[in-house]
Amino acid sequence: MTDHAVINESGAIRVAPGSSIGTPTDMYEARSRVDGSINYALNAEVPGMVHAAILHSTVPHAEIISIDVAAAEQLKGVVAVLTAADFDAPGAPRRHFGPVINDQPVICGRKVRFTGDPVAAVVAETVEIAREAVALIEVEYNELPVVASIDDALDTDAVHVHDRPPRPRERSYSDIKLLGREGNVCTKFQVRKGDVDRAFAEADVVVEDIYHSPAVEHVTMEPHVVLATFDHGKLDVLTSSQAPFAVRDTLCEMFSLPASKVRVTVPPIGGGYGGKTYAKFEPITAALAWKCRRPVKLVLTREEEFSTTTKHAARIHMRSAVMNDGTIIGRDVVVYFNGGAYADISPRLIKNGGYSTAGPYRIPNVRIDSYALYTNQVPAGAYRGYGVSQAAWAYESQMDQIAAALGMDPVELRHKNLLRAGDEFATGEVMTEATYGELLDMAADAVSWSDGIRETGSSDRVRAKGLAVILKSTITPSTTHAAVRLDADGSVQVLTSSIEMGQGAHTVLAQFAAQALEVDISHVNVTTPDTAYTPYDQTTSSSRTTRAMGGAVTKAAHEVRDKLFERAAPLLGVTGDKLRLHQGRVEVIDVPETSLSIEEVFQETRVGSILGEGEVITSGGLDPETGQGLASDHWHQGSAAVELEVDLGTGKVYLNHVYAAAHAGTVINPKLARLQMHGSVVFGIGHALYEELIFEDGMLTNPNLSDYAITTMGDMPHTLEIDLLEDEGASTIHGLGETVLPPVIAAIGNAVANATGHRVRRLPITPERVIEAMEAR
Repeated sequence: MTDHAVINESGAIRVAPGSSIGTPTDMYEARSRVDGSINYALNAEVPGMVHAAILHSTVPHAEIISIDVAAAEQLKGVVAVLTAADFDAPGAPRRHFGPVINDQPVICGRKVRFTGDPVAAVVAETVEIAREAVALIEVEYNELPVVASIDDALDTDAVHVHDRPPRPRERSYSDIKLLGREGNVCTKFQVRKGDVDRAFAEADVVVEDIYHSPAVEHVTMEPHVVLATFDHGKLDVLTSSQAPFAVRDTLCEMFSLPASKVRVTVPPIGGGYGGKTYAKFEPITAALAWKCRRPVKLVLTREEEFSTTTKHAARIHMRSAVMNDGTIIGRDVVVYFNGGAYADISPRLIKNGGYSTAGPYRIPNVRIDSYALYTNQVPAGAYRGYGVSQAAWAYESQMDQIAAALGMDPVELRHKNLLRAGDEFATGEVMTEATYGELLDMAADAVSWSDGIRETGSSDRVRAKGLAVILKSTITPSTTHAAVRLDADGSVQVLTSSIEMGQGAHTVLAQFAAQALEVDISHVNVTTPDTAYTPYDQTTSSSRTTRAMGGAVTKAAHEVRDKLFERAAPLLGVTGDKLRLHQGRVEVIDVPETSLSIEEVFQETRVGSILGEGEVITSGGLDPETGQGLASDHWHQGSAAVELEVDLGTGKVYLNHVYAAAHAGTVINPKLARLQMHGSVVFGIGHALYEELIFEDGMLTNPNLSDYAITTMGDMPHTLEIDLLEDEGASTIHGLGETVLPPVIAAIGNAVANATGHRVRRLPITPERVIEAMEAR
């Protein structure tokens, strides 16, 4: 097995002298983010700009009987009012959009499907006038029965959220199974491997349970912002999106325009976490700009953010077939994801969340059925972890339950079943990298697991430990392109469509370019995405940027280097393979004193600039009937362990020590890597103990930060410890933006169960639910 080196909180790492890779470089724009001088979309202004406000549905499910916009249109300062009727005009844009299924209306015409659905929009000279006008619009509804939950959606007598079967986009996904008319089921994904029924018939022990995860809000510091201009058949959109090319393609379809006529630019954004992936409010803002022929800016309020997109609520029914020695021989899972009113990215998320319920374990017989359901709730979309935190909550809870049923130590049970290199995953693919056992041991050692997992104090507080280990896929197949330009003064431009949203992506990409061209990182500039100029990238999500875009930038920079050598070689009297770059000079390898500066090479060869291109394209996909194939180009691997106390009188949980570790491969920037993991831990704590969007009959009751709890500094553990597991001498790179979020949730749940002797199966683990679990004898 490959030797590994641990990079701890001190950031210690073996770095070659002068190397950019592995250096704990500060984030490019850290200071401007802190002092507020960064150029967010929120600050964008253009001449003639007007402001938009949206009238949202106040009921979760209803027919629209009438809408009266006369008073709004007559208000001084109002420029235009957009309703569904505008889409009947000749040359009007299409009514519906969606990343997979075109089922979401830009403006609702006949029906609303959740509280927050857009019914009309106003453009005015000021945002205050626009909001005043929205308040003047009168809508008459005929309320319909509400599909308020997963249970409602599965009721065969329930009203249908959508009257027609799902309609895939022109460019959709071949491995998604569209079911047609089947109640409120949007799509289904399934895995079939081995003989599951036989496994359960032969098992010594069967462990079965149901686990619940709620919808939660992204709570990005920056809200959704869009600035759209429609002029002379061209559409320009400035937006705080994670996926500019996906947004461009949606708008091209909507307006029947070629890609050359739709330009999407993205400045640095203030957090995304998946909530700004794919089109959200770009279609309605673009439609407003189309109608009024002036630049239109839309900035969502915090309350509107809560009715934009959420993490998927999920209910997971899991059965495991186990032998007395702890070998898991079968798993049978049914997963229901609450997709809300529209499909959004649910058809893809249920795949990740579906096959992930097998966990990082060697299970020969697997049956998984994963469903996306329509309900009259806020549409659910991509969220940090992408279905894996829901899955890990279930399978890592069940691993501890299996251990308890067999009288085994949870660590021993996991080691017996964890995937190793060469093992086959539930989807049939062979795992080429597997560090789960090492990550598990690191977590166990961090909390001194062998010293005991539960101790009782003199008060009502009981101290206990819990742990978890997970795997997470990345978008596969995927496509990433980059370009690098070397200018005559030795400066480097990296042209990329990766989004800088506070994670430090542009800093890391600059490190790749600096390393490849042997220049100081201060000489490297990284552009912001612009679909008219920067090369294509699928999306900045799924923890793929460092690996995919970093690889593309490196290839592009190497092409620049090779072209530079072609020009320098005749000047130095050697062939290009005899040259190297060092500190801004082209040197003959065997005679380094024979060299030319980059400026001299450009001067002598009359070159203005040198451009290189690079791409990283991965392949894969799963059979829609069996779920067999290649689910992921590579797997993110993580573990977590916690030590906490539970007050048995109040049910309150107190975190003492939280530890998280991830397999990083090669660490590019230890400082930014640790910060990404810190962020994931904070998210995991919030999901485990505090966060939940509460719906009553389809109405969201806590759509603000007064009623919706997130993790604060006061909720952090006494000790937070992060480890990065690096492959010594290897070139493999793994993303770290999501990896330790899922195991933190499950580890906290397992520790609470160890403390109380009773398991909470529904997140978050509130004091009330702890007490309920202890009282449920």
